[in-house]
Amino acid sequence: MGAVSKYIRIEAPRDQVYALWRDPSAFPLFMPDVKRVEAKGDRWHWEVDGPMGMTVEWDSEVVEDVPNEKLAWKSVGGNVENSGVVRFDDRDGATDMEYALAFSPPAGKAGEIVAKLFDDPEDKVQRALEAFKQIVEKEAKPRDDARTEVDAGEARPRHGRGSARANVSIRWAPSRTARST
Repeated sequence: MGAVSKYIRIEAPRDQVYALWRDPSAFPLFMPDVKRVEAKGDRWHWEVDGPMGMTVEWDSEVVEDVPNEKLAWKSVGGNVENSGVVRFDDRDGATDMEYALAFSPPAGKAGEIVAKLFDDPEDKVQRALEAFKQIVEKEAKPRDDARTEVDAGEARPRHGRGSARANVSIRWAPSRTARST
């Protein structure tokens, strides 16, 4: 089993940081291998670019959601066994964010393919968090109606890989129904 744990400070209010992370449809903006994540209640269906042009899919389930504080998940079914947690700590208008991921690819040929998804996970996670930070700090625009809007054409990470998909608009509201287990 592999594991990655990273910390990052984001110069934005905790509710704004949490709101973007809680919207999985925004993940392709800052996770370069993620093609799509679709929320189906507390289950999220992932489609990720794999090796040799393959798409790898799996579902995850939100197992703990404390608004503006913590979001934890685990995979359910599929070939990609993983779990993780993101914690959000308020630091006088900034947010300290901790991201922890544990993963275990299956054995055999399928395992080899899935293992390539996690090739250099430390670097992939670091790059994703830096792109996320950039989007939240520089590109998110506060609105009078308490929503935040990110235009994917403007929210392009500046470090090459992981550039946003063009002509996509992401909107999310900071208040969500919470579920804690």
